[in-house]
Amino acid sequence: LSDGHIKIILKYLKDHHMIKLVEKKYLWFLISILVISIGIITISNRALKSDPLFNLGIDFLGGNSYILKFDYLKNEYHKDPNNKKNINLQLIASLRDTLVKLGLTKNTIQITNNNEVIIKTLTLKHEENQKILTQLRQEYGTIEVLEIDFIGPSIGLELKEKSLAIILFVSIALLLYISIRFKLKYGIAAIIALAHDTLITLTFTALLNIEINTAYVAALLTILGYSINDTIVIFDRIRENEKLYAHSKSQNEIINTSISQTLRRTINTSLTTLAVVSSLLLFGGITIKSFTIVLLIGVLAGTYSSIFIASPLLSKKQISSDL
Repeated sequence: LSDGHIKIILKYLKDHHMIKLVEKKYLWFLISILVISIGIITISNRALKSDPLFNLGIDFLGGNSYILKFDYLKNEYHKDPNNKKNINLQLIASLRDTLVKLGLTKNTIQITNNNEVIIKTLTLKHEENQKILTQLRQEYGTIEVLEIDFIGPSIGLELKEKSLAIILFVSIALLLYISIRFKLKYGIAAIIALAHDTLITLTFTALLNIEINTAYVAALLTILGYSINDTIVIFDRIRENEKLYAHSKSQNEIINTSISQTLRRTINTSLTTLAVVSSLLLFGGITIKSFTIVLLIGVLAGTYSSIFIASPLLSKKQISSDL
């Protein structure tokens, strides 16, 4: 949407006083419930078939970790020292193809600033480790094995627990912050909106079979921060308008007016963020693909919840105005 399109939308809202979002709140709630229900059905169907509910990554499942030094990489850097990034991306893609041929479809590959290659796979036996190293040496020449570690299931379980604890802590902190800055009813509405964003993201995670790893958790926390920021902007305007129109407008009219007044800012912020995330998705490579897909879903869900979920929840019939 261009600036001209946004002005047309705002002029329409001005000419028609305001868009009645609150009055149609049950429609917005229904849309979200239907999307989340698809996710619940998908996950339930997997549970009945005894399939994994989500595509958990090696960070959570446990497995093997290899830290290797490739002479091939050093030679390529020497040939073209100004093209390290592309060399790294090409090696990662090539290594991933090699691992897939060996039956290791679930893997992660990173190249550190010290030019060390970190490969993580599911748990393998000693003979399988040697088979992988032999294959890599055949394709890439001399390889120095710096370290081979085993990531046990207990470490994966600990990561799961810590990730859930972080998300819970962030949610409680946000509830307290918004309740102190505004009122308790604002905090409750914001947390419901955040739960909505999380469930929508999990729904598409299940549908698209996105891998859940530590980067996924980072993306989820980023989504929560983005969503709450957008919500607070609208809440701030609602609070200001409650003082201005306390005796001339109903609560629903105040909320509708506030959303209309902040709509331009919300659209501009969302489009700018989506443009950046889309660029990362298109040009960032496969390494961060899952991370950017989750961000893309989360930004859309967060924008929707700020306008259509959190704000309508402040309606007197939804959450008591005394809170």
